[in-house]
Amino acid sequence: MTLFNDACASYLTTVNIREIPWRNPYAAFAPLVDRPHAHFLHGGEQRASGWSIIVAEPVRLLTLKGGDPDAWLGEVQEIANRRRIDAIPTASGPFHSGLVGYVGYEALAALEPTLRLPCAPYALPEAHFGVYDAAATFSRQDRRAFISGRSDEATARLELLLGGDELDAPDAEKFYGLESNFSRADYESTVAEVTERIRNGDFFQANIAQTLKARTENPFSVYSLLRAIAAKSDADFLSLFQYEEGAILSNSPERFFKLTSDRKITAEPVKGTRPRSDAPQQDAIYAEELVNDAKDRAENIMIADLMRNDLSRICDDHSIREEAICELMSLSRVHHLVSRISGRLRTELGISDIFRSLFPSGSITGAPKIEAMKTISEIEGRGRGPYCGALGYIDDTGRADFSVGIRTMITDAARREIDIPVGGGITLRSNPSAEYEETLVKASAALSALGLAADAL
Repeated sequence: MTLFNDACASYLTTVNIREIPWRNPYAAFAPLVDRPHAHFLHGGEQRASGWSIIVAEPVRLLTLKGGDPDAWLGEVQEIANRRRIDAIPTASGPFHSGLVGYVGYEALAALEPTLRLPCAPYALPEAHFGVYDAAATFSRQDRRAFISGRSDEATARLELLLGGDELDAPDAEKFYGLESNFSRADYESTVAEVTERIRNGDFFQANIAQTLKARTENPFSVYSLLRAIAAKSDADFLSLFQYEEGAILSNSPERFFKLTSDRKITAEPVKGTRPRSDAPQQDAIYAEELVNDAKDRAENIMIADLMRNDLSRICDDHSIREEAICELMSLSRVHHLVSRISGRLRTELGISDIFRSLFPSGSITGAPKIEAMKTISEIEGRGRGPYCGALGYIDDTGRADFSVGIRTMITDAARREIDIPVGGGITLRSNPSAEYEETLVKASAALSALGLAADAL
């Protein structure tokens, strides 16, 4: 891969945008499968609307691996500032050029002196952004495609990498040996232990995860897994991130934060889960149970309060708004409760300040955040890496959109095994058996794509 030297050109006021012939986004991305730093932000196929984004060949890499997270964030902010261009209409997509990547769960822990988190068991960096001078965007609803970039050279280079409209059927991957780092009995006893700690006043909520692992005889295609999951998904943030060290496949339904060009920042924490049912009457019962469940509502409201507090540190006074609290979100496999909290980012602050204040999302830690993270570290005994981190982009116009790294699958470069971490928030009202079952519901889409079922555990 060639890294070009025009990563930080700051003289531009806009980007070049042109429409290209429509083709299936999967087909467009196919030649880039297994190419490090080529990423595919897509969304589930069960959503009629939405954009697909393809980037490749970054002009610069911003990698955090055993270094200073404060310095790394400063570099991210400096690059974002130097690349800043005027706001442009979004008719050609939400991203045109800028930074794309992820921040792992432990990446910024050193910013809190009292936190000592275990390292993630993956070769992937703690955090990584590629800097991209061009992007291809696809409106799935309107069946229109665009190439945009900071120069004609950048857009032409990316267009040459895209595939046409020919699309082979995805490979049928076969996995075996499903296992977890928790037995059911161990997970349930852990939930009981966490509940007792809450009763003793140590904290109010903690999100505890188990990690499922599956294996296969031969290297597999993460891209085929993405297509299998996407076919039955309506999650907004389904995406594939590819690196030399491995790959991240996320089917996340949860927005961490969105920043608009007018500096409005919105967080959308998700807490509370029920399965879907093919029987309409039973499905309605599940949804009604969730909306009215005292435990799930309390859990959601607690995290909405935490996010409101985090936002208040970086937003203008009196700008915080509760746009929705405990709103029902029904996806293809699960019902969730989602809240929506917004504010106006202070003029003097930027993307690095957002991460310093909000990261990691309170929805996957608990409350108070630091005490919950200490408990998670002690109980899980291993790092999370991209799981429960943030994945997304920072557009050169100043817009940004990041999902919470949940419903995530992580694999290394050898690709003979894959990790599927799944968890849930534990509160005083938690039922150990129900909490364990909730993790399996959350894993169902990934297991189905692997040809496995939870009863194999």
